[in-house]
Amino acid sequence: MAAGRQPAGNLGPRRSPRLGLRARLMLFITLLLAAVLLAAAALVIQNARTAVSDETEATVSLAAALLGRTLPRHTDSNTLLRQFTPGEQLRHLCLRLILPRTPAPTCADTTPPGTPAWFATLTRPEQAAETVLDIEGQPGRILIHADPADEIAEAWRDVRGLLALILLFYAVSLAAVFRSLGRITRPVHTISAALAGVEHGELERRLPAFDMPEFDRLAARFNLMVATLERTRDENQRLHRHSLRIQETERQRLARELHDELGQSLTAIRADVGGILARETSLPADVAESARAINDVAGRIYDQARSMMRRLRPPGLDELGLAAALEETVAGWQRQNPDIAYHLTPANDLSALDPEIAIHAFRIVQEALTNAHRHADPRTIRIRLAHEGGQVTATIEDDGNGFDPARMSTGVGISGMRERAELLGGQLQIDSRPGRGTRVHARLPRTPPKNREVFPLSE
Repeated sequence: MAAGRQPAGNLGPRRSPRLGLRARLMLFITLLLAAVLLAAAALVIQNARTAVSDETEATVSLAAALLGRTLPRHTDSNTLLRQFTPGEQLRHLCLRLILPRTPAPTCADTTPPGTPAWFATLTRPEQAAETVLDIEGQPGRILIHADPADEIAEAWRDVRGLLALILLFYAVSLAAVFRSLGRITRPVHTISAALAGVEHGELERRLPAFDMPEFDRLAARFNLMVATLERTRDENQRLHRHSLRIQETERQRLARELHDELGQSLTAIRADVGGILARETSLPADVAESARAINDVAGRIYDQARSMMRRLRPPGLDELGLAAALEETVAGWQRQNPDIAYHLTPANDLSALDPEIAIHAFRIVQEALTNAHRHADPRTIRIRLAHEGGQVTATIEDDGNGFDPARMSTGVGISGMRERAELLGGQLQIDSRPGRGTRVHARLPRTPPKNREVFPLSE
């Protein structure tokens, strides 16, 4: 068969998938909110850390001031010193007695109760708040160390609600933004679907009015553009249909003139030659031989004229209908190609078919048969006409070579068949695979569309 159609929309190398408008806006807003909320959380934690540091330092300063005033007035400083044993620790404070010539005691910070480790790490002061207090008149000194565990725990109890509120605000904001972007970008998907429809020839598509003025103006311009394209397409189809009707009218006129003028003249010539040959015995030999040559040439011319008339106008189409015309055409192909098996299955009641639909259906079958003989080298060809859903369908199948429609450019024959079907409001489908034959399926209305013809058919 003729070459297939080049796939539409193949505009170059395939690009890798990219983020859509909604995804890009969502990613940008997510990162922006995350940065703002992280900055807010960092500020909250920094304030908590500063508060913990200030509280521990204030605790150390207060303890040092109280002990500095109390210990010198104590009646028995040795008794008081013996009370600072290594195992004793007050809330917020660790007090240790440092004696000469003995290892210096240490204070270990405790784990804040009920506080996450990450929060304790971030809010714990870098340098512990502690001081060493000299005891007047005593040999030892007192180490005052502030344990920030309780302060960190208090800070966590104060901050956790705020951090939870920040996280909740982040989640709610993202959900609200996602939903809002969905409503905002919904017109984009509607416009994209409409453009895809126009790309596939759906020029009846129109966009609705949108709430946002930017999209509404775009929809109005789109509708105006599509309306203009639709009018242009309809006008082109009217012109094309008119051109085809004129073409068929001229073919019909030429076929009639060939039959009436040339056919009659050739018949007259052969009749005259017959009269001459009837007196062959009384004629010179060369005259009789010339008469027989003239008769043979006239016969070949007559056969060629009949073949041309069949191509110009299918015999019997106007008088007997589409089925008889197809039977005569298939019989002609069979005589020319005796090695090919032809199977014609015409539908019932094709004689009542509209003449314009009949001639286009015949031309589609004729072109499909021509393509099959030229390109497919088939052994069997099946032609079936049927009524389906108020339409007339013509199916031509062969078991020939087949082809890959995606790799073949559109031929004139396939373009002509498709244009004929589409001009009538029908469809043409071609299915083929290399080595698996070809199937041409045309769906045509029973009557031509009334609103697409503006030119009368002149005889």
